[in-house]
Amino acid sequence: MLNICQVKDTNSIKLEAVDLQFAMEQSNWEQAQNSTEQQQDGIFAWEMTKKQLKTSSEGTEFTSNFDVDPDIRKAKFLQRPEKRKPQRTMEKDKKETRLPEVFRYFGSIQRVKEPRAKPGAIIATCNACGTRIRGFLTVTSNFIKHLRVKHVKIHAAFIGSKYAIEEAATEEQQSDSFEHRVMCYIIDNALPLATVESPSFLNLFKNTNLRVMNQARLKSHLDERFLQMSDSIKQQLASQKYVCITTNICSNSSEYNYFVYSCHWLDEKFQRHSAALACRRFSGDYAQVLETIRKINNVYAFNNLKIVGSITNNDRNYSKAFQEFGIDLKKEINNQDHINVDDLKELICEALPNRMECANEILNIVASTDFLKLLSRDKNLKERHLKIMAKCSALWRKCFCSPSAQIIAALLGEALVCPSRNRWFSIYDSICCILLHKDKLGELCSQLALHNSCFSASDLQYLEEYRILMSPIATTIEFLRMESNLYYGCLIPALTSLCVKLKRVSDVLELIDLKSLAFELQVELKQRFSNYIQLAAEANHAIIASVLCPGIKMRWLNVLAKLSAHEQRSAREIQQMVIAEVVRHAKATENVGQSAAMETAYTTGKDDFYEFDEMDDVCETSDLDMSQPSPLPAATKLIENAESQLLDYLKDPCTSFETLAKYPLLQDLALKYNTPLTSANEGALTKPHINRYNQITNLADYSVEKLILLKANYNNNY
Repeated sequence: MLNICQVKDTNSIKLEAVDLQFAMEQSNWEQAQNSTEQQQDGIFAWEMTKKQLKTSSEGTEFTSNFDVDPDIRKAKFLQRPEKRKPQRTMEKDKKETRLPEVFRYFGSIQRVKEPRAKPGAIIATCNACGTRIRGFLTVTSNFIKHLRVKHVKIHAAFIGSKYAIEEAATEEQQSDSFEHRVMCYIIDNALPLATVESPSFLNLFKNTNLRVMNQARLKSHLDERFLQMSDSIKQQLASQKYVCITTNICSNSSEYNYFVYSCHWLDEKFQRHSAALACRRFSGDYAQVLETIRKINNVYAFNNLKIVGSITNNDRNYSKAFQEFGIDLKKEINNQDHINVDDLKELICEALPNRMECANEILNIVASTDFLKLLSRDKNLKERHLKIMAKCSALWRKCFCSPSAQIIAALLGEALVCPSRNRWFSIYDSICCILLHKDKLGELCSQLALHNSCFSASDLQYLEEYRILMSPIATTIEFLRMESNLYYGCLIPALTSLCVKLKRVSDVLELIDLKSLAFELQVELKQRFSNYIQLAAEANHAIIASVLCPGIKMRWLNVLAKLSAHEQRSAREIQQMVIAEVVRHAKATENVGQSAAMETAYTTGKDDFYEFDEMDDVCETSDLDMSQPSPLPAATKLIENAESQLLDYLKDPCTSFETLAKYPLLQDLALKYNTPLTSANEGALTKPHINRYNQITNLADYSVEKLILLKANYNNNY
């Protein structure tokens, strides 16, 4: 057994694990026991000084030698001597072998050997009075009770040291949490790192127990957080079968441009996830951008099979279009003159596989370039349009003047929305804001001294017609950007619904001046999206994605056939195409499992956005006759399974993606074809966001690119 020595110093109790033969342990224990009895002199004299109490609260480990037999050796707090362990393992074991704090005041800890004793029972001697107390290492209530009843001062010392250790641990935990919150505050508000050392910031936490970290420690936290985020994103992407890549070219107000590279994917439950992978600064050298793409693809193991779609947006600047539209705002810095954005965009598209068009960018072109082209055909209408836009511009310019802005806010109760050169539909939003306060425009123009820019009833009528005409396009853009609609299968149904809405707008009685433009705008829209409207072979990806969206399926087909002037593929042809792709995909992925037979009643719910005319409620699967077998020859069991699952799926009333679990041949294909986005959704990596960091943060202080990525991925829990 182990030698149990008299404990004179409360800081000297140590726990040791010994691997000896049982007979030798028994002999050693008897010798040690005799030696201990000779040294002991009755009752211990106990005196605890304040200095010792203070020392005991510093978190020092106290362990004790006690009688060890083969059963107790297996306890969690003991280990056999083995090969030398690394320092981290030794420190971890050291923490695990810490005795409870109460054993500072007890010695001669032994295992109870009585046959009826409970496993793990021990007996220890009080250092103050020599009383033998029974208990357990994990349940110390008996030892604490003895101190409380017999030794009040010692019990008070024990309670004080216990609270001191707990308080130290809590303070350390609070400090880590506090520093994390400070770091998030710096990132979220694009503040210089030197903020944490500014007197005003430090004064916020004066007379608190919180210690504000310095700039060097903040940099260390940022580096650790960035590495943690990068590793987490790598792990997430490594487990994904399909991803969609979006790239964007953002220019800021300085001499640099930024190349933004983001990744998007769907999980097993068809929930959308995104991650910003890079935000690299370049100064016109296209080779830098291409090298960045190559490195990112290598780091994340992206290839042509994993990337099922790549979309490039060039952060188009509408300065020239604004002038043609008649909008004259204050001068803004435009930094894209020294690079050819279209050439760079073409190079990026060639470097990425499976190129796709950005639907929102095309819709913006329809609402800007195409609308202006149609407007120019009528000289009188164009002149009237320019005069009204000049009045709007005069009002918007006042918003940039502080005294005028105060007048506007006081009269209207809010600030006016002003157009942005980087977002065309900001014009639509700004005009809607003016119309919202049209009853107060007369008084507002009077207070702002805009006597030559007062709006007449005819002017307001024209603005109202513009709002009605552009409303379907604006709502479609917002619809495709909504988180619940980030599926590629939403594209063709959204375009079909947009055509229906524009047709209805052309029949609205309120349209007088812009009535002819409403019809012509439909023609321009169909030309821009001709592959999708005509269901050309280039649109097969979008067609399959739509069919495999449970909430959409083939509801749009008959309506689209009416809208198109060309002969389109029938529902049977689309069915054959989908089945062929299901078979090809199943062979490629070796997915030939059968679906479980499930008969479940579901309630049908339709999206309020989609408008497919009266045919929407007649036949959701168009001219597809479910009672007739497919003309495809059932050459293999796989083809039969694919056809059977597709027909059952089209008849299934469930509109959620969860229903695809019943159709295993369709599930993975739906995941693949709906992974791409309809537009290059840049998320937090927008031009204003990048400019905000670039203007406030000193580049020599810390990496702006890291801060931008930390902010962009902040809400994704990476």
